[in-house]
Amino acid sequence: MRRHGIAIITIAAVAFLNLGLGSRADDWHPPSPESCKTDLGFVFDWCDSRAHWPCGIQDEYSAACQAGCVMRLCPEQISCTELDPMWCGIPCEDPSGATFWRNSQIASERCNHLMDDQDGNGEWDSHESRAWRDCRDVAKKELCPAYVTWRETLEQRAREGASQGGVDSAE
Repeated sequence: MRRHGIAIITIAAVAFLNLGLGSRADDWHPPSPESCKTDLGFVFDWCDSRAHWPCGIQDEYSAACQAGCVMRLCPEQISCTELDPMWCGIPCEDPSGATFWRNSQIASERCNHLMDDQDGNGEWDSHESRAWRDCRDVAKKELCPAYVTWRETLEQRAREGASQGGVDSAE
C-alpha cells in the first residue's frame, strides 16, 4: 500500500517539476521504454502535447487523457491505488479515467491504417472516416465491453425517437 502511494506521488512530482523546464514535447521522437525509466517528465510533456496526442485539445478531460497516454507508454511505472481513482479506479467507459484514454489510443493505433485516402482520389473525405470509426469502436469494445459505440448510441436514439413517436399526442 505504502509503495503504491509513493509511486503515484513520485510520478506526480516528476511531472510537476518538469513543467518549469520548458516543454520538450515538440521533439518528434516519441518516448521510448527507456524514457519511462529515466525521464518520466518528458513522457508527461509528450502526452500533453497537441502535436502527439489529443490531450492538448481536451479541456474537460485533459488530465485523464494525459494519464491514459502515460499509462499506455509506461505501464510498468503506473501503480493503481485508491489515492487517485483517475488512474485505475474509474470504469473504462468513462472519459474522466485514464483507462478510457489508454484504450482510445490502443484502438486508434490498431485502426490508423484506415485514415488514409481510401478511395484513392487524393483527398480525405469525411465518409472515409466511417471505416476508421467502426474499426476503432470494435477495438474499444474489445478492450472495454461496457463502452458504448457511436452506432449503439445512434440505435438507442432511434429507439427512443420511435417510442416517443408512438405516444398519443392528444393527452
